[in-house]
Formats: sequence, structure tokens, C-alpha cells
Amino acid sequence: MKRKGILFISLLFIFTIGLLPCFSTKAAERTLLLNNGHDDEYEYDNEMPKNTLTVGDYGQMQLVPDFGMPEDTMTQKEFYSTNEAVLKVDSNGNYQCLSVGKAYIYANGYDIYGSKIFRAVYSFTVLSDVTNMTLEQSKVMLYRLNYNTCEKEIPLINAPDLTTSLFSYTSSNPSMYMDCQLNAEKKVLTIRTSNTGSTTLTIFINGKMFTLTVNVKEIYLNQTSSVLAKGKKTTIRLKGYAGSLSWKTTNKKIATVSKSGTIRGKKTGTAIIYTSVEGQKIGCAVSVVTSKMKQVISTATKMGSTWKYSQAKRMQKGYYDCSSLVWRSYQKAGKTFGSKNYAPVAADIAKYCASHKKMIKGGLSYKNIQKMKLRPGDIMFETGAPNGRYKGIYHVEMFVGYQCEGFNGNTPILGTRWAARPANYYMGCIMARP
Repeated sequence: MKRKGILFISLLFIFTIGLLPCFSTKAAERTLLLNNGHDDEYEYDNEMPKNTLTVGDYGQMQLVPDFGMPEDTMTQKEFYSTNEAVLKVDSNGNYQCLSVGKAYIYANGYDIYGSKIFRAVYSFTVLSDVTNMTLEQSKVMLYRLNYNTCEKEIPLINAPDLTTSLFSYTSSNPSMYMDCQLNAEKKVLTIRTSNTGSTTLTIFINGKMFTLTVNVKEIYLNQTSSVLAKGKKTTIRLKGYAGSLSWKTTNKKIATVSKSGTIRGKKTGTAIIYTSVEGQKIGCAVSVVTSKMKQVISTATKMGSTWKYSQAKRMQKGYYDCSSLVWRSYQKAGKTFGSKNYAPVAADIAKYCASHKKMIKGGLSYKNIQKMKLRPGDIMFETGAPNGRYKGIYHVEMFVGYQCEGFNGNTPILGTRWAARPANYYMGCIMARP
């Protein structure tokens, strides 16, 4: 999408109302012609000032009488600046631009009888001289993670005071969303995009043109979630990025990672394996479980992803329903929830877990998820159905691990994965750990 700042449009017609010469980024002597009757005292569009000068500009303001009026008719002139710290003017119209900012100039002319025959009000914006200012770089590569918006700050070298400034930009690629902002306080340009591709930004600051070529590339991990048996390994890779990486773990006791991205499960629990690209963190949630629990989780995941759902055929190979998925998966670990030969319904599984004190305090809550209080293999129950069963439970599902969905500063943001449903499908349900 092509974006334009609104400020520099005005540069095309600066001084067309009688101010000479045209706007320049460099300080110089300028003669300003003020027309009788001009009044912009009540113009509020200060983002598009028509009368723009540069710090250091000086010269004379000359009053232009009405057509047909002899020049010597005005025997007395007066000038007044509302902000002499910015734009100073004396009684003869000699002016000097001292600092950045805005000021109104009131100009009056009188005839020999003391009658006012000329009146003009002009608003002036005084900008810094940016002749020596440059961008730190003219080309930039951005890496977009997980389809998020990416951004980068481009410092302005030799930047003067930009607190009052004119800024705009255009993008050469209209199909690519690109946002560019000037941070006058930090003296940087901030560019943002949520697209991949290439574009060239043409940027104007106080009348000076800069160009910035931007390339945006998508990068992603080959996995954002992994469940490992203790002692087993897996490899993490960042796709689309050719630079060097430094892999880290949030808990070396649970999982370690080598320089090449090889992860090894050490102790049951969950750790985040992560790296950083251009200040953006990206990671994988790695849960380490026992070999027996790994078999339970793998069985549930296979059933939920490749078998067909059927309550009528729930106990036949190749078919499942929610409770038979959980029962048949746990059967491989010797847990049958009080029924050795046939899968009980979800409510009976929950009742069995409650009677054996297997319920998890807080259940499936945001706090429990972000604090990693859940473990792969835990089971979730949906409640509230008017079915006459224990707590009105009508559905059971197996939690099969976390996924890392980004970072809030240094804190990973975690989501949930399920055996037979999409990620983050459930929330606010009761849970048990068989």
C-alpha cells in the first residue's frame, strides 16, 4: 500500500502567495513580499505551513501595496513578531530566523494621515538547516517473524533540532504496506511493515530528499513445539536466515541446546529454546517427558490427526471418539481409569480422576499456561451440559504440549497444543493429571 506523509505536499506551493524565493534547506538571504489583505491568523492547519524558512535565514520583508496604489502612499510601516526567539523583525522589516519553531508576523502600513491602508498577517515556520544531515544507512534488511510486524530504527547523522520539521515519504512498491515515521526527539526514522518484499522509500525532511531501500524477508523455526523423552534429541533450525545464531535455553536442567541447534532432553519439565534476530526473539517450547509418557502422547496425537472420528466405532482400530482416544492412549502406560476392557465416557474418566485426587488446581487457565504448570499428557474436561453426568461433563481431550508464540520483552508467550483439535482451542476448563 502506498503511503504518503501529508506535510511535504505544501512544499510545491511555498511562497506562491508573494514570498520570494522558493524554500531551501540551506540558510540564505531572502526577500519576503507581503501582500495587502493577506490574513492567516486563523489558519489552524499548522501541519502544512505555507511560509517556511530555515534557521539562519535573513533579509527584508517588503509590503506590496494594492494594485494602482502609488508606492509612496505608505509613509509609515510597522512589523510585529509573536515569537522573537524564533523570528525576529525590526520596524523596517529586517528579519532574522533565530531558532526552529513557529511565529506570526503582523505587518501594517499607514498613509500620511495615520490611516491604516495595509494589513497582513503571515504565519511562518522556521526549520533547521539539514544540508549536512544523512541517513546512517541507505539499505536495510528486515526479518519478519511469525507473520508479525517488524520494525527498525535508522539514525539520522548530523541531525539538527527537528522538533519543528516537515516530513513525508513515498514508497515505490504500492502493494507492500510500509510505514515510516520521524522521531524528532531521538533523531531517527522508524520503519515498520507486515509484508515481505522490496521497496524504495523516498523521504523528505525539511526539503531534503533521502532514499532508503528496504528488503523484508520471512524467517521461521522448523518447530515451535517439541515433546522429547529424556535423553532424546531434536534439531531446531531457523528457516530463511543465513546469518550466525546464538541459541539459548531458559532452563539448562531441563533441556540444553548446542551452537548448531541440537536440543537434548535432560529432565522432565518445559524449557524455551530461543535465539534473537535483529533484536527480535523467536523460540520453541520443549517439554521433556518420560519414555512411557512420550508413547502416550504420540499415540493420542496419531489418533487425533490420522484416525476417523466415530462414536459407533470408537473401539475399533482406525476410529476414535474423545474418551476412547484418551483411554486407549493411556492404556499403553497401564492406566485404564477403572475400566480395563472398554473406554468409559468423559464424565466417568473425570470422576475417576477426582476420586484419586488427580485434578489440577486452576485448571486450564492463562496463568497455568504461562507459568507452565501443565504437562503434556494432562487431560481436559468440558463441563456444563444438562446430561445428568458428573459435573455435566461432555468432552475430554489430551494436552500434548506448549508452543512458543512470541515474546513479551524477555518473557515467552505460550500457547497450547491438543491431540485432536487445533492449537489454543480450549480455555477455562477443568484438568487432571492421570
